[in-house]
This record gives sequence, C-alpha cells and structure tokens, in this order.
Amino acid sequence: MQAQLIPVKSWASRVFGDHQPHRNTLRNWIKNGRIRPLPRKIGREYFCRPDAEYVDPVAERIERMTNGRG
Repeated sequence: MQAQLIPVKSWASRVFGDHQPHRNTLRNWIKNGRIRPLPRKIGREYFCRPDAEYVDPVAERIERMTNGRG
C-alpha cells in the first residue's frame, strides 16, 4: 500500500507552521531536489508524502565529510 500524498503547500504548513515558505521557494526546492522523497507533479500541482523532509545539500555534504564518508 502506497502512502497518501498531500499537496506540497499543506506539507509546508505542517512542517513550518506560520513560517511556511512562499510557493516559489517550494517550487525551487522541488526543482533542486531539496524535498525528499521527491514530490510528484499531478496535473498542475505537486504532491508529496506527509513524512517528506527538507534536505539541505550543503549541510548534508558537510556532515558526510565530518563523518569520513566523502
């Protein structure tokens, strides 16, 4: 059974509350792979899993370097 998908705007509201990013920022994050697992475009809107996370690639790279994994 596949997890239920929710609109990215709803996901951002759940994760960031009153400080949710602008829709253009969300689209930029989707384009650059910063929301994982990657949202899907269905029709005109993007949907993601409720347990999706924002991933900062720079912080991820630093963490890998400090842990000795590249």
